Amino acid sequence: MFRHRRWVVLLLLTGVVGWLLWGGKTFQAAEIPSPPTAGQFEISTESEGYTRTALVHIPKNYNAQMPPPLVIAMHGAGGGAESILDHDNWAKLADEKGFIVVAPNGLPARPRLPSNFLANPQLWNSGQLREGSPRSKIDDVAYIGLLLDDLAKKVPYDKARVFAIGHSNGGGMTFRLGAEMADRLAAIGTVAGMVAVEDPKPTKPLPTLFIFGTEDPVLPIDGGESSLPWGTRTTPPVTDLMEKWAKAIGCETEPTTTADDDAIKKVRYRSRKNGPELTILYLKGHGHQWRGASRNLPPRLIGPITSKLDATAELWKFFENSTK
Repeated sequence: MFRHRRWVVLLLLTGVVGWLLWGGKTFQAAEIPSPPTAGQFEISTESEGYTRTALVHIPKNYNAQMPPPLVIAMHGAGGGAESILDHDNWAKLADEKGFIVVAPNGLPARPRLPSNFLANPQLWNSGQLREGSPRSKIDDVAYIGLLLDDLAKKVPYDKARVFAIGHSNGGGMTFRLGAEMADRLAAIGTVAGMVAVEDPKPTKPLPTLFIFGTEDPVLPIDGGESSLPWGTRTTPPVTDLMEKWAKAIGCETEPTTTADDDAIKKVRYRSRKNGPELTILYLKGHGHQWRGASRNLPPRLIGPITSKLDATAELWKFFENSTK
């Protein structure tokens, strides 16, 4: 299956680390109480014959009479809801800023079998999956729509301020939501996510923030072949992906650099009609790791960890500014 013996050793290590940081569960969350109170709970939704689960973090001082914003947070391949809530600090920031965050779990590659980081990782059908595979036939956009409907009945939120974020494969799913469910979103943001939708045509343009490490070995900035825990893949240059999304939301396809220092290069794809824009933060020398996470994967797996940016805080600041 793999070309070199060293990859077998690496994948075994990745499986252990992945369980600890991405896919391992340490507790069983309770169901959302009625009326809702602050805390972390589980919500189950039936979609296409599957019982889908998500974790919901309700912030301190939650008031259903004054519904707060909602962030949909989607983990990367092999990950899980608890990881992006706790390790990437979305639960902590939700308490500080007063928004709800819902972190759905993807379904395994073989969806009828138990998930396993190496053998059967939880994934999103972002457009990246092999056509005809069992997982590619499941409509995750439909599931997220049902989840939002179900959540609104149990934990009222501000439907005018719903944001989506994701990391890696979850970032790709974020772009897919932006392409196919734009009417229910106010803005989107991703860390190292790939625009895998072939011809995205959102019903409205969405403000978009893309955070990307220039030394990412999983999604190489210049494109080409990369090695993942589950095999190899070939991707186009990141600029091609960004041009595709810029065009989809009505922006120029040539970016303008607005800031550039030793750590970060910031570029903007300006709107052709004074509308929402695509903003990119290139983290110089950084790899695939979600920056600011409380736990990090070894650099030999996901590239160097150099940036001091807090990706979670940066995304929330972008969302706040986009709805002023």
